Amino acid sequence: MTHTDVEQLRQWLDIGIKAVIGLIISLVGWDYKNVKTTLIELQQSKYELTTQIRITQSELTHLRKTLERIESKLDQLKK
Repeated sequence: MTHTDVEQLRQWLDIGIKAVIGLIISLVGWDYKNVKTTLIELQQSKYELTTQIRITQSELTHLRKTLERIESKLDQLKK
């Protein structure tokens, strides 16, 4: 091998190594983006579910009070 062949081999190895590093960085960035998107979706879903639970609890409380009033009126009618 001549000096120029060794130099070319080094250049190709350097380009190959840089390409592999670039690919790895791209994959890590892509994975990070997917994880971040999933996390944002989960947080939004959690917020929506929490809101629905609070609304349902409020409705149940109102329904309980209404039923207690109905029971009270029925008890008064029995007397």
